[in-house]
Amino acid sequence: MENILYDFLDKRYEGAYWDFKQEYHDNKAKLLHDIICMANNLIDRDAYIIFGVNDQGEVFGVEDDPNRKNQENFITFLRDKKFIGGYRPELELKVVQLGLHEVDVLIIKRNSRTPFYLSEDFVDKGEKIRGNYIYTRVMDTNTPRDKSADEVNVEWLWKKRFGLVPLPLERLRIYLGYKVRWMKRGETHYYEENPEFTVNRYDDKDNERISRRENLEFYCYYQTNNSSYYEMINCKYFSTILYSCQIVILDSGRYITTTPTWDHIDLDQYHQQHLTYRYYIKETMDYKMHLYLFDETSDEACTARRKFMEIVLLFESDIEKEQFKEYIQGILSSFRDELERKKNKNLVFDCDEESVRVIENERIHTGLLLNEELKKFRKINHLTLNSIYWNQGL
Repeated sequence: MENILYDFLDKRYEGAYWDFKQEYHDNKAKLLHDIICMANNLIDRDAYIIFGVNDQGEVFGVEDDPNRKNQENFITFLRDKKFIGGYRPELELKVVQLGLHEVDVLIIKRNSRTPFYLSEDFVDKGEKIRGNYIYTRVMDTNTPRDKSADEVNVEWLWKKRFGLVPLPLERLRIYLGYKVRWMKRGETHYYEENPEFTVNRYDDKDNERISRRENLEFYCYYQTNNSSYYEMINCKYFSTILYSCQIVILDSGRYITTTPTWDHIDLDQYHQQHLTYRYYIKETMDYKMHLYLFDETSDEACTARRKFMEIVLLFESDIEKEQFKEYIQGILSSFRDELERKKNKNLVFDCDEESVRVIENERIHTGLLLNEELKKFRKINHLTLNSIYWNQGL
């Protein structure tokens, strides 16, 4: 949550799914209007109302705000409002410390049951939310309370409810987040509400590298049991393949995941020597499928995933990945010294070829050390951003 908030503050303006409020509303109709507009946002994602920040992104805090609310207050506030169909926006409140101040972030969760609107008027202190009017947010502007949204935007919100938007690939991305709604039939999974979306796991008979159990990678050796093999997954909408990826079955079948992506960090200006590592980036399909395949109810799978993620990096974004690589370049000499020291400890067992053992052992230690540095990198960024707000007297 802090990274998201810092990103908004750095922009210094409001957007299509985030809104700054220097203080809490003193009028319930205005608060309800803001929540409904955000719930009906046209970006089709979680939306944020940020209390304690003005329109220019300057932090004032809400610790002394007499109208400040907690999670229960918001839930109670929505409970008795007359929403059509009884469907209400789902809310979550987060408190973030920024320097001397507390900032409250109200998260309005993405929901496919748009549009949210009232069946009757709601009035508070002369301010009115109209029944059967549909409100939304276009760029940084909410629909006025005395008007309904433009027809084209209302149509889009209804299409979203009926599953006509977003496009199939984006719908698949969303559906993968709801594992309990996927049913299994043989090696095929289908989405219960929309069975035209399927996930199929299979051996690639034409690709010897995929299915054979030789040529294990470093993350295989780091498991309790290095017995591993590869398969493929196809995700389809009717007969159209939307997404395809390679998966690896690790620890003698106890854990399944998508294979992470290779990248490297140059060790010299001629790009002839480099550190190699594997990574995921959040919000990508590879990472969405990684989470979908993970059986969090299995203790053995949890243990295997913990070991796996100790040596595979997880970035918030492509931008963070590139910034981290620059950070490593800045400490390259000390990093290489530490890696040389650590790799003297062998972490690869049950490997007959010494040349393979040496390579995979170094890759394991590279992953471990890079993950340690990633934690330091994020802490430095966090402290730097936080110190800005302290120095500004915020």
